[in-house]
Amino acid sequence: MNSLSALVVDHSTSYTHGIASSLKSLGCTEENIYIAKKYEEARDIINAKKPDILITESSLNGRQGLELVSLMNAQSANKISVIVSHSNSSTAIAEAAEELVDDYIVKPFQGGQLSDRLRSIIARKVNPSEYIKSIRNGKQLLIEGKTQEAEAQFHFAMSLEKKPTLAHYYLGYAKFIQNNYVPAVDEFRKGLDLQPLHFKCLTGNFDAFFEQKSYAAAYRLAPMILENYPIGPKRLGNLFISAVFAGHLEEIPKFYGRFLSLDNVTPELRKVFSAALLAAGRFHINRDEVDKAAECFDMGIQVVGPDVEYIDKAIRALLNTKEKGPQHAAKLLQRFPNGKIGGKEHCALVFLTAVRSQHKPQAIELGRKLVVNGYADAECYQALVQLLVDDKKITLAEDVVAKAVRQYPNLRKTLYDILEKGGQP
Repeated sequence: MNSLSALVVDHSTSYTHGIASSLKSLGCTEENIYIAKKYEEARDIINAKKPDILITESSLNGRQGLELVSLMNAQSANKISVIVSHSNSSTAIAEAAEELVDDYIVKPFQGGQLSDRLRSIIARKVNPSEYIKSIRNGKQLLIEGKTQEAEAQFHFAMSLEKKPTLAHYYLGYAKFIQNNYVPAVDEFRKGLDLQPLHFKCLTGNFDAFFEQKSYAAAYRLAPMILENYPIGPKRLGNLFISAVFAGHLEEIPKFYGRFLSLDNVTPELRKVFSAALLAAGRFHINRDEVDKAAECFDMGIQVVGPDVEYIDKAIRALLNTKEKGPQHAAKLLQRFPNGKIGGKEHCALVFLTAVRSQHKPQAIELGRKLVVNGYADAECYQALVQLLVDDKKITLAEDVVAKAVRQYPNLRKTLYDILEKGGQP
């Protein structure tokens, strides 16, 4: 092990020293042993030093040791990872993360125990069991596109192990990549019967349900996955979509913290999550929960950034509420991108907010400027005509209607109805 490098992640100085001593006894040199106490520090070491061995606590101040394992495994399939847990429950999670984690050990432990475990891991890497060999052969056949031969290999592997959870997963995965989702789910379930928290079977089941558009079934798996394992951007986005279509809109804001904790936030995930938060906000508006709606919209803007179209949709939704909407809308107006202030979209929203805020003289003046500048949309025209009629400015209202129907012919009946109700023939 002289040439191998290792990263030890633990908040306890005594444990890091003990683990380092065990590594040295196996041949690791001191300069090849890195120590970290926090997730961020460990992540940076993995990216910069690319260690061969990772020994990490299962829980790292709100982050998971499995996140570091995933990061390491993305660099190479030959990495060695050990989870150090504090209880049997976290040990069960580590055990269920089959293929992701090589081993786990429960505190307190002696240095000799760790040395023995590492020797055993290395031996398994070099001389895998017939069961693991069979699964590896099947995986290679899948890579080569030989799905039938691969399935036969996974079936054979099942005969070599008492609890062949991993073999069930890969047989299910072989079905999944052929779009045979029902038999795929059946195999994943068989795996979960053997190991209820099995990471690959859980996520395989989620993916299969999602592809079948069985969003409620997919979403039911979300708590178990999120509570126990890291989740990547694509699957998290699919979880948001599942929540929306399964009708769990009120639960979407609770994922905001999980979103913020991601190291790799893709543009697609921002788009999906912000859209889900917009849908959640509208859901709360329909229930007259304006404060909750505004909170969802604010989160959405923080997720997607100062996007004009998004802010426009959020503000217009708030302005359609009975109360509190205008004051929340005014706050969201402050999130408008600087380069767009004074533009068409911004001026229209300022006007509509003034209308709902009962600032009639100011709103009329803003509305007239909108029309002059060619910024008025259909909603603005309708609001302005109503204001003018209510203020007995009928002639001016007629002029605005004439301009509006040239631009929006479909508004003719609506606007003339407003004029008629205002007392005109």
